[in-house]
Parts: sequence; structure tokens; C-alpha cells
Amino acid sequence: MVRFAAALIAAVLVCQAPVVQAADLAAEPVQKAKRCNIFNNYFIWGDPTDCPNDEDVPACTSKTVVSAALRFSNRASPAYRVPRVKTFTAIGELPQSVYNPSPLVRRYCEGSVQLDNGDHARAYYFVEEDSGFVGISWNVYVCIDGYDRWRVYDGRCRVAIPAPPR
Repeated sequence: MVRFAAALIAAVLVCQAPVVQAADLAAEPVQKAKRCNIFNNYFIWGDPTDCPNDEDVPACTSKTVVSAALRFSNRASPAYRVPRVKTFTAIGELPQSVYNPSPLVRRYCEGSVQLDNGDHARAYYFVEEDSGFVGISWNVYVCIDGYDRWRVYDGRCRVAIPAPPR
């Protein structure tokens, strides 16, 4: 049964192959851009951050990331809640020089927040691939500097910023 299925698949593939003539061939082989697949997401099969066509993790300043960061910081439980964030302004991406490549694709970002009590504070956030619902898509985690009294992101938001070079 397996041989029959393999022969059937081979016959279908042969029928679908286009006819190529010598005039169709280029003088030099054309190098196509590297396209990553699901195996590139794991560091044992290569560098997960070296996927130029893989845009699974959006930029720090994209509207979807900024709105997700605002929602994340305002949905904290009442025991942890700092004053609510009124405005969230993205500044940009922080360079990650240590532990690069990492088995996790992350973008470390920096922003500025205005709280509803009038204070301005620095916010550090990171966008992580494959950490959304059931490991699909991306997710944002935010730490507001000086307002992490339960030390969820360690003192002074050290978990939400890249490691300093040694």
C-alpha cells in the first residue's frame, strides 16, 4: 500500500513539473533569498534570528506593538496596578549584543509613558516570538521603571532590557 501511494505521488509530481529547455536556463544560478521554515525557529537547526524574510516579530514602533504594550500595562491586577498609563510613546529598539543568537527571537524596546497621576516614566518592553496564545504569534511584556514594586521584572526592569556587554 505504501509503495502504491509513493508511486502515485511520484506520478503526480512528474506530471506537474514544467518543461524546461536550454534557452530557459540562466547563465549563472540565481540565488533566491533565504526563506525560513519552522525548523529555523529552534537554535539546533540554525540561527533563529537570521531569517531576513521572516517578519513574525513586528518592529518596536509599530502601532500593533504600541497598542499591545498599552493594553498589557493597563490590565494588571489591582494588587499590582500602578497608576494607569494614559499615553505610551515608543522610542525605539535597544541593541542586543550578548546572547545573540538566542533560541528566542526577541526585540528589546524602550518607550516613554505618561501616567494618569501626571508622572512621566521610562518603559522597557520586549516583543517575543511564539509566546502568544498556544505559542502562535508574538506577545509583548512591559516594565515601567520605578513602578515594579513586586519585582516581576527584577529591580529596575533588568529582565526587560538586554544584558549589558561584559
